[in-house]
Order: sequence, then structure tokens, then C-alpha cells
Amino acid sequence: MTTRRNHWVGLAATALAAVLYVASLFPNVLRDPDNYLYNDAGDGLKTYFVSAYYVKYDTGHRFTGMNYPVGEHVNYPDMQPIITGVLGLINRHVYPISEHTIGIMNVLLLLSMMLTPVILYAILRRLRLPVAYAVLAALLIGFLAPQHGRIDGHMTLSFTPFVPLLWYCIIRMLAAPRRALWYVLFGAACVMMGMVTPYYTAVGAFFLLAHVLVLAWQQPRRTPAERRAYWGLLGRLVFTALAPLVVFRIWLWATDPTPDRPINPYGFFEYIASFTSVFIPVEPPLHEPFKQLLGFEEPVWEGWAYVGLASTLVLLLTLIRVVRYALRRRGRLVLRPALPQPLRVGLWAALLLLLLAMCYPFKLPGLRPLADVFPPLRQFRSLGRFAWPFYYVFTAYAAYTLYLVFRAVRRRSRRPALAYALLAPVLALWAVEANWHMHFKADEVEQRATGRLFTADAGNYTELLTWGNRKPRDFQALLPLPYYTLGTDVFQLDGSGDAVSQSYRASLNTGLPLLTVFLARASVGQTMDLIQLLSSPLLPKALIPKFPSRKPLLLLVAPGPISAAEQRLIDLSHKITSNGSITLYELPLAALEATSIAREQARADSLLPHLRAVNGVYSSTGRSVVLEQFNGRPAPHARLQPGAFYEPADKFSQLYSGPTPAAADTGQYEVSVWVNAKMWHGVGNMQVKVYRGDELVEHKVQGASQSTELDGDWARVAVPFRIRAGATRLEVLYESRELVADDLLIRPLNTDVYYYITTPDKKRQLIKNGYRLR
Repeated sequence: MTTRRNHWVGLAATALAAVLYVASLFPNVLRDPDNYLYNDAGDGLKTYFVSAYYVKYDTGHRFTGMNYPVGEHVNYPDMQPIITGVLGLINRHVYPISEHTIGIMNVLLLLSMMLTPVILYAILRRLRLPVAYAVLAALLIGFLAPQHGRIDGHMTLSFTPFVPLLWYCIIRMLAAPRRALWYVLFGAACVMMGMVTPYYTAVGAFFLLAHVLVLAWQQPRRTPAERRAYWGLLGRLVFTALAPLVVFRIWLWATDPTPDRPINPYGFFEYIASFTSVFIPVEPPLHEPFKQLLGFEEPVWEGWAYVGLASTLVLLLTLIRVVRYALRRRGRLVLRPALPQPLRVGLWAALLLLLLAMCYPFKLPGLRPLADVFPPLRQFRSLGRFAWPFYYVFTAYAAYTLYLVFRAVRRRSRRPALAYALLAPVLALWAVEANWHMHFKADEVEQRATGRLFTADAGNYTELLTWGNRKPRDFQALLPLPYYTLGTDVFQLDGSGDAVSQSYRASLNTGLPLLTVFLARASVGQTMDLIQLLSSPLLPKALIPKFPSRKPLLLLVAPGPISAAEQRLIDLSHKITSNGSITLYELPLAALEATSIAREQARADSLLPHLRAVNGVYSSTGRSVVLEQFNGRPAPHARLQPGAFYEPADKFSQLYSGPTPAAADTGQYEVSVWVNAKMWHGVGNMQVKVYRGDELVEHKVQGASQSTELDGDWARVAVPFRIRAGATRLEVLYESRELVADDLLIRPLNTDVYYYITTPDKKRQLIKNGYRLR
């Protein structure tokens, strides 16, 4: 009875200490949570916006605040759908809380910090550690957790209790193999956590599957009946691991009809963990001294799972012990160390996940293509996050090992104080690092008292519109400039920080959805329709017929560089009002959807009779041009006529290599080509090289991800360059994987190029500079 009472006293002490410590770090946030933003830019601000918008305006599984008029599935904007869904129900049916969404999110994250040491205490007690020591170790492990570093970025990844909770469920499953409760709790937790971010579901499922592999490998000698029972246990564990993944996949299949989300998102081989990101300090003040001392490369931020110097010391002690066992031919103790089962199995399971987090085996020579065999795994492009279970298991192992050392010294030494003298500095170092880690973000958060500026009605965009005698209901959607879009892994327009933050603020205040996307795995086709609003008047806007009304668009122009395409939209608009840094415009749909095709066709009709065709190509100035249509070449897609350039390999493809269009011409030229943007491996970049003999005299590069000239599935990539005096040769290269390119054109910038093609219905169609004149 005394032992049980001490256990609960320790649990209460852990909870109280965690509450007091977090409260001391975030006093102002707890005092006024609505007035603080953990991050006022980037992914952090996006999470605040999408969550608050959903609670205020949306229901069901659709988020309408972006990707107008289609909207988005709730699992992709980082809006923590299980949390915002509950808040939305409360807001609509119980009590209006939409103005407090940000404050509630802030408090929930702080509560998760407080809860994590409590779960870790329960785990450490399962390792048979003494109550007082388990309390201290749980606090140290909980507050050094790498996920705290995400609080001002990917807030959905900052819920630190989730991974320890899943590990605790696994421990209880193995301790009571026939008790269904812990299987059900694990599966339910995995599914619910996936409705915060799918990474938690994957981490939990993979961690349990890793336990199954270790248990199958370490199966002890048993009778046939015992072996059958053992394999029955492993079968139940496999089912428990896979069921949440299947349930989550069925949920997406039933509720998300979008067919063209990215299947090969960037980062699988880049956002990974490493030895330095796990065992060497990654944050100030120790990071720079260790980096200078050891000379290691900067670890990838996505792979941070730093276990602390105390745990690194335990790693060194463990390696020494492993060498001793190997020399004494006691390898069995290396493979199956004499540890409590949660650590004996958990260490190997966590190590398997750490190897995955380091991108093994996929980054081994010759095995890179193996990643394409597992498309669902490629969706988890930040493999470094799978190192989190290793953090918790290894730090628990470190705490256990330090206690064993302490106990051994105390028993064998004539001076018990020596044991305390050895343990105290190590734990003190651990505590100092944990405190630095928590203060690293907390000090920044406490300075960001800008929450009410983001959400308040007073002084916001509804009020600003009244200055121009307008109301939000006069418009159907909001278009921010400089324009930004992110999430397809094909196109990325950065816009400006002000454009992003102010458009979020305006959308949340007015209820007007955004004509852009800034989320994970956005539809490529839908994003291309949005970007095409910036295309030239030679391209009809495919999105406008999909708008539900003819109301104008509200154009929000923020500080930042404005491109020629964006300036054209401003020129088509009528100024409403300005507050100094932000200007609002009304953009009529009629002005946006008007094209110059009829005018260009009329100009061509008057010009072509007076021009001479060279190989079927007309040049408005008579200067030489190069046109390569790749007609008849086998390719999975073609743009205007059958045939296109196709290269499936990831390489530099040579689209043109030959003489310059005119030997004596030293003017400004442009190379343009159309690439298919739906080949699932990005759109790469085009490079132009100009040579004088063998000497490279000009080299220009242009990425296609910033293109705004979009025609159906095709994006136009253009590179301006100068042909220098004496230049004789020109080379056009395109770096991409699975490249489909068509209609390459090299022309002087002051020259228009016309040619005819034959459409599938046997009609002639005139093309100007690669654009169809309908």
C-alpha cells in the first residue's frame, strides 16, 4: 500500500512541477492567451489562420478559406481537424468561441507540455525506477523533447505527449497481451492523433511494427503451444499497428475526391536525421562550440531529435560495454541486453525507426529507386520526424543506466556520497540543457503579443473597406499580391511576408476566401488554375467559369516586389482605399477574363501576307529564329501536335545544341519551351549556354516553379539572354526528372514568331510565340 501511495504522490509531484515550470516560462501567455502568437509568420501563422477561419466560418470536412472556389480537405492545411472540429461544434451549438480559437490553441499546447512528464513518469515507473528519481528523470526528458522546437513553426507537431503515450500503450500491451483495452486505446489514439497530423499515426504504427520485428527476432525458446500463442500475440500487434493506417486511408478515400495531389513531395532524401542531429547539441549556446570542435556539417532541422549530453555520455558507456562483451564473446548480451522488457525491445525498435529517420536503406548506393516502390511512404517526406520515438526510448534508457551506475557505486563504495557526487553533475547538466531548450522558444513567444491585432474587428479590413464605401459581401474572394502559393512541390511563388500575413488577417476578418494555397499536398491542377489568373491575356482564365458569382475580386496589395504579371492585374483594377502600407483594389471579372486573342489574330491577319515563311515559320522582323516542335517523337503527352521531347531519367536533357540563330546578331534573345507540369517529379529548370568557340560566354538559368504562364497542363518557361559578339554556338539544357517538353522557340525579344499547326479535327490553327490564337 505504501508503494502504491508513493507512486501516486510521485505522479502528482511530476504534474505539479510541470505545471509550475511551464507557467513560469509562459506567464503572459497563460494570463492572456488570446493576445499571443507563437509565430506571426510562415507555417505557424498559417496554422492559426486556417484553424480560426474554420471555427468561425466552416463545417464538415471542407476548409473554404483557401483554394477558392473549391476549398480544401481539412487534413491538408495543418488545421488540426479533430481540435478545430470540436471547437467548431462548440462555437455553433454551445457557446460562441470563435474569437478565442487562437487562445485555446495556445493553452492546449502548454497543457500538452505539462502532461508529457506525467506520461513519462508512468513509463519510468514501469522500468522499476524509484519514485523520486522517476519524477526528476520524467521532467528532464519531457522538457528536452525535440518537438518543443516546433512550437513556433509546425505547431501540429508540437504535441509532445503523443509519442510517449503510444509507447506507454505498447508497454502495457506487452505486459498484458490478452487485455484488449490497450490495443483499443493504441488504435484509437493513433487515429485521433492522425487528425492532428498524419505523422503521429505513421510514427505510432511504424513504432509498433518495429516492436513486432524485434519480438519475432528475439523470440525465446518455447513449446509448440507457447510458440503459437506468441505468434498470435505478434499477429494482434500487427493488426493493431495497421488498423489506424487503414482507417485513416479509408477516411481520406471517402472524403477527399482530389485526384492529383503530389505523389513525390520534395524532402524524402533531404529532411532526415543524422548522428549529429541526435547526439550533438543542436541549439545555442552549446551548438557552435561543438561544431567548431568536431567540425561536423550543420544538421538538418527536420532531423533534430537531440537526446542531451547526459544521454550521449550513456551512449559512450554503452559502446564501451559492447566492445567488452564482444572481446569476451558475450555477443548475446549485446543483442538481448539484461534490461526491463520495455527497454530491451523498445531500444531495438526505436533504433529501427532511427535508421528510417536517417533514410536507410533508401540512401544506400543503388537503393535510391527503392523509395519509388513505396509511394505512401514517400508522402512522409520529413523522415527525420521518425526519430522522435528514439529520443524518448534512448533518454529513458539513459536515465535507467545512470541509475544503475549510481546504485552500483553506492553499494560498492565505502562512501555513499560518492555515488551522489557522480550522478548530480550529470543530472544538473541535463537540467541545464532542458532549461535552455525550453527558454530558446519561450523567450521569443513571450514577445509576440500581436494576437489581437490579427483577430480584432476594430482597425481591421472590414473597417478599412468602409473607407471606400465597400463591404466584404461586395466581393467573392480575395487575391493577395505579391502572389504566393505553396504545397504542390511543382509551383512555388513566395510573394512577401506582408502579403501572406495581411491576406490571412483580411480573410479571417472579412470571411472572404483566398485565391491561393499555402498547405501540404495541394492539388496541382487546382493550383495551376489559381496561378493562371496571373497569366497573360493570350491565355483564357480556366478558373473564372467555375466561380459561383460575377462579383468582383478584392485585390490586396502588400509591400514587396511586384512582377509585370501582377502589375497587369493592378492596372485592370480600381483602387478602393489604402492605409499606407496596404492598398485594396476592386478587380472586375470582366476585366480579368478579357483576352487579347481577337486583337492578336487581327494583327496577324494584316501582317502575315507581307511576311516570308522560312520552313513554315513567319518572323515579324525577318530575323532568324529557331523552332523545334518535336513532332512525331514518342512521349506520354503532347501539347499542340503529336510528339514531344521525353526523358524519364533525372538528368540534364539537351533540347538544342547548334549554331546561334544569326551569326552577326548580338541582340537580346529569349528561349521558351512548354513543359508538362503533371509528371509528378516537379518541373526543374532550363539553362541557356552561349559559347564563343569552346569558351562559355553566357550562362542563364530559370526555374519553372515560378512560371505564371500556364495553358492546361503545360507551363511556359522562358529564359532571356544576350548573344555576345563572336558567339557561334548555343546550348539549351533542361534539368528535370520525367521531362515532357514541347514547342521550343528561340527568338529575338523584339520579334514575333507565327506558324500554323493542324488540329486533330484537321483544321489549321495559328500560333504566335507558342500561344494559340483561338
